[in-house]
Amino acid sequence: MRYPIIPITFFYVNGIFFSDQVFSLFTSELIWGFLVFFFFIYLTGFFKSKIVQISNYLKFISTIGVYFIFFFIGTLSFQENKIENKIITSEYHLGVLTIDEVLKSNTIQNRYLAEFTTIDNIQQRILIYQNLEEKTLKVGERLEVPLFIEAVPNAKNPHQFDYSKYLANKQIFIQAKLSNNFTKLKPANGFQFQLLYFRDTLINSFKNHHFSKEVNGVVNALLFGQRTDLSEKIQSDYRNAGVMHILAISGMHIGILYWIMNLVFRSFIRSKNIRFITVILILACFAIITGLSGSVVRAVLMFAIVGSGMMFKRKTSTINVLALSLLLILIFKPSFLFDIGLQLSYLAVFSIVYLYPIIRPFFQSRYLVIKYFLELIGISIVAQIGILPLAVYYFGQIPLLFLLGNLIVIPVLTFVLIALVLLLILNFVWNALSVFLGKGIVFLIDFVNDSIGWIASQTDFIITNIKLNGLQCVLFLGLIFMIAYAIKQYSYRKIVVIFVLIIGIQISYFYEFSKLKANNEFQILYDYNSLTIAKINQTKMLVLSDDSLVNSKKFLVDLERELEINEIDLKNITNFFIVDGLTFLVVDSLGVAEITTSVDVLILKNNPKFNLERYVLNHKPKLVVMHPKNYNSNVLFWTETCIKNNIPFHNMREKGYADLSF
Repeated sequence: MRYPIIPITFFYVNGIFFSDQVFSLFTSELIWGFLVFFFFIYLTGFFKSKIVQISNYLKFISTIGVYFIFFFIGTLSFQENKIENKIITSEYHLGVLTIDEVLKSNTIQNRYLAEFTTIDNIQQRILIYQNLEEKTLKVGERLEVPLFIEAVPNAKNPHQFDYSKYLANKQIFIQAKLSNNFTKLKPANGFQFQLLYFRDTLINSFKNHHFSKEVNGVVNALLFGQRTDLSEKIQSDYRNAGVMHILAISGMHIGILYWIMNLVFRSFIRSKNIRFITVILILACFAIITGLSGSVVRAVLMFAIVGSGMMFKRKTSTINVLALSLLLILIFKPSFLFDIGLQLSYLAVFSIVYLYPIIRPFFQSRYLVIKYFLELIGISIVAQIGILPLAVYYFGQIPLLFLLGNLIVIPVLTFVLIALVLLLILNFVWNALSVFLGKGIVFLIDFVNDSIGWIASQTDFIITNIKLNGLQCVLFLGLIFMIAYAIKQYSYRKIVVIFVLIIGIQISYFYEFSKLKANNEFQILYDYNSLTIAKINQTKMLVLSDDSLVNSKKFLVDLERELEINEIDLKNITNFFIVDGLTFLVVDSLGVAEITTSVDVLILKNNPKFNLERYVLNHKPKLVVMHPKNYNSNVLFWTETCIKNNIPFHNMREKGYADLSF
């Protein structure tokens, strides 16, 4: 092929994906066997070409051999870099905790990612929780502390976002609650932490401006990639307006920094090559400062590859550079493939590079200002089209006013970003001027936030609760780029492929529709404060709950979206009721000590004073469900009682929702 790095990267990426989804069932020895086999196929074609004129058939065999070699290298790379939990859970462990990253706090707790090294020298990343009223920890702080290690819990309800899988892709499997029982040690002192301390110094330099929380959050996101200070409203507004990408450090931010540093260094570094190397090293440090997110690493690598090609006077193809940068990232960190930011970043850039040339003639003008906005519109459209299936798959919504949002945000925040870099320098050399100019930046950021808030408030222009599965996402992406391929160079075969993709999408929707028609689920849903039961028949759902506002809770909204529920019957729950032939008894804190009713499902909630052993001996329920809102001591006693009397039980605190399809 003209650009062999593209198929090589494609097969390497697929090797990682199949290693995660399929080949985890196989041993490393078997993967090595496949690798050797395809390497032998390649050598056969290679050496025969040296002896005789190679046929097209042998060329094909040799090429396939190379590609499958990279497929199995990707498979093996993921397997070898895969980390499993080595620390025993549900036990206390003494060790040293080093804070790596400060996450966004929730309503009751501070959250951190940290490195935990036990006294047995087992080292592993961990998710740490801390009471909100406690003093916030900083990156690089080291604590000697006993931690009660727990496994990160799975999703508690069906069709719910599984945070444990998300963390597993970051190789984090355990969590712990941090108490005040710790000893502070000397802070971490490696190169990475020195850069992070430097970042904190830069962030603190803006304290003299006394920015509001909203402005400060946007400043930290734009300059340092830190979104922990962004309020929920700002994040929600930017997301619903379709411009959340502007708050993630990406190619635009790196391009601006690259341009500014080239401009500054040009006056005292005459050599272009030395200047380029200096700038790239600074950008690499900047990538570490911003947390090495996928979009930042991608942008820095692409600038490095393109610049290196210019240094050695080699022509470069943007798509080739894109593929090479992805390959390099995944060689060093295969699990990065499952990072949502990296996926969206690469797909957006590929969409711009591949799709924009098709529509470029319609977005040109001889007037520079008009040309700038026309190109901005064109690039925004093709980027949104390219990432649309993936965005719908992950977020389930389409913001129709994304174009208006981009037209406001990108020009203004591009200027703001340049001004912030200048302001950052002035913070250290001329504070009075810095504070004066900072007021102008506050005005611009407030203007953008207010504009985005207005766009996000136009809820009629936000299509929500859209369902798209993984196969449909891939088929839609294939259809988009195959149509573009056919427009660029028409052929009968491409039209056939387009129709095959359309038929594939239709078949997948018919299959999903048939599953909905056969859908019949019956569950006690996980809800810590309330009791909620859902009976689903095709696209209808009966909800019984003791919470009148249950229909607004996220776990129920997720269930409605995923199962495409279009009719909900909401009823109040009572202590005794019958659904679909099953009898239920709810015993709560108001329950009496003696109950003589025989039921199929017994639910214990709010620590009732109830003689469970006597009840199960006399009535033999089919299932005992222990609601999460019970004392641990009660749950432990009830569990032992059920086991002793051979009664099926379900601890919702440990297992999540209870399936009643028995």
